Amino acid sequence: MDFIKKTIEDNRQKLKYLKSYLTLNEVAMERVNESNIVALNELSNKKRALITSINVLDDKIINDIDCIKSFYKIKDLSELSPDREPKLKDLKEIATEVLRKMVDVKKSDEMLFRKMDVVFDDYKNEKGKFDRSKLEVFTNGFFNS
Repeated sequence: MDFIKKTIEDNRQKLKYLKSYLTLNEVAMERVNESNIVALNELSNKKRALITSINVLDDKIINDIDCIKSFYKIKDLSELSPDREPKLKDLKEIATEVLRKMVDVKKSDEMLFRKMDVVFDDYKNEKGKFDRSKLEVFTNGFFNS
């Protein structure tokens, strides 16, 4: 079996999942602005499913890399020359793209969490605040009649 080719395919799939995750974060940012907790919960469930899929792929990728190292009797992929294995260049390119996208995901998550903190802190602070004058008029009118 061609483990380099399989690793490339798994990385391409991981890249698709990461792009989907970023799209969900964009939608989540909109829902945070709307304070739509129900939609945020649904998005969170979708993101968890993507994370599970990514973790499964990561396990496959790690296993495939171990198989590549074992097959070529090397300790690190950097010991393998693209001259010896031309697909290695493709693997390096897709792996680099995946790493960049993972950095984007981290930044996106951090932005989303900061936004959620601000919006929901404001919401928490407003929650439970009553217009005391209206409350007093209602209770005085109700209890004094």
